[in-house]
Amino acid sequence: MISLYNYKQDLKEQGIIFSFSGPMSHDIIEGIGSAIRIKISEGENGDKNIALKVFSIFVEQVENVINYSVEKDSIDSDMGFGIVVVGKKDDIYFISGGNKIPNEKVEKLETMLSNLIAMDKEELKAFYKERRKAAKEGDSKGAGIGFIEMARKSTKPIEYNFIPVDDEYSFFTIKISI
Repeated sequence: MISLYNYKQDLKEQGIIFSFSGPMSHDIIEGIGSAIRIKISEGENGDKNIALKVFSIFVEQVENVINYSVEKDSIDSDMGFGIVVVGKKDDIYFISGGNKIPNEKVEKLETMLSNLIAMDKEELKAFYKERRKAAKEGDSKGAGIGFIEMARKSTKPIEYNFIPVDDEYSFFTIKISI
C-alpha cells in the first residue's frame, strides 16, 4: 500500500495527469480519451483547442500501441500492450507512449522520426499531403500519417528513444509536447 502511495506521489511530482499501462483497445480510446479531453478543456484555464490536440495525440499514441506492439493479448489480438502517459509540466502538456517493437523496425522508424524533426511546419504540411496520397507500405496501417500529425501538432520537436530489450526487440518511446 505504501509503495502505491509513493508511486502516486511520483506521478504527481512529474506532472502526470493520466497513466495507463497494459492491454489497449479502441474502447480505451473512447472512454479514457473523452475523460482526458473534458478534464483539460474544463479544468483550470481550460482551453478546448489544446484539449482537442492532446486528445488527438492520445488517440494516435494508443493506436500505435494497438497496431504495432509485438505484445498482444492472447484472447483478443486486436489489443496491444504498452503504456500511454498524459501530463502537464511548466504549462506544457505532454503525451508519451511506448511499446515493444521488433529490432528490425528500429532503423526505419528512427530515420522517419529524425526526418520529421528536421522539417518546419510548412514542410510537414506538404509531406502530410504527399503521404495521404501514397500507398501504405508493408505492415504499415497508415503510411506514417500518425507520426506526421503528431509532429504537426507538437510545439516542440518530437522526443523518442529505443531501449534494447533483447536480441529481437526494443522498447520504443515517443513524447509529444503541446
